[in-house]
Amino acid sequence: MFPNVVTVFNVIKSKDSITYHRQIVKDVFFNKDKIISQDGKGEKYASVYNVIFSNVALKKWVNKQEFSGEEDTYTLKENDIIVLGEYNNISDLSDLQKSNADYFLIKTVSENLYGEEDLQNIEVTN
Repeated sequence: MFPNVVTVFNVIKSKDSITYHRQIVKDVFFNKDKIISQDGKGEKYASVYNVIFSNVALKKWVNKQEFSGEEDTYTLKENDIIVLGEYNNISDLSDLQKSNADYFLIKTVSENLYGEEDLQNIEVTN
């Protein structure tokens, strides 16, 4: 039911620099669609991404207030980066822009952390 793998890059901003904390997360489901939207007097194609993190994938997840950048954890917050599949470390967003990787910046995070533990999940979209 959750056959996919993604790489989460948490963007950590400090006074002098930006670092990208990488975590490969298994047991997720992702979907990518193309939509047509109006652009002035014409139309443009846009990709829409949807990723669901299962309760198994959430074992290493911590909420954004508790996230400290520890090696084996990750969080999901707006403007973090999700790459579909496994991806190497990056030093800048331009590393992804130059590649053929499917990636997006998180725009919405829906935490569905209620009810039966087996049904709990987090859904992120762009």
